[in-house]
Amino acid sequence: MKKLFLLLLMVGAGFSSQAQENWEDLPKIFEQVYSLATDLNVQTDKVTAQGSIISIVTGKGTISVEQKLDPKKAKELKHYQYTLLTSSGKSILLDKMNSERVIETFQSKLLKLKEELRVNQDADVEKILGDLFN
Repeated sequence: MKKLFLLLLMVGAGFSSQAQENWEDLPKIFEQVYSLATDLNVQTDKVTAQGSIISIVTGKGTISVEQKLDPKKAKELKHYQYTLLTSSGKSILLDKMNSERVIETFQSKLLKLKEELRVNQDADVEKILGDLFN
């Protein structure tokens, strides 16, 4: 019985440390998405990155994700809370799983937007160059 208890304790400790490592990676991913949003903000007004908030303007309003230090944890730990915000005033404090999902969705949408802007710019450049030589 003691061996079974020790085994369960070790497995549980492994899962909790694994989850903690993933949680610690989330601020790095948020930083990358923030940087991408900052770059896109120069090209379009559909994306803004200001303070600790990334916002995307959609046809239905603005959707934002906010990163802020968790007031319940020591500041030295740099543990962040993530909140999903809408222009209708809805504010949802996200748990770990939803935080990852929201940030990954923002990242994929921003990458798709970046590609669309690049394709449109390439088409505009080709058109202007075509007009130049005709």
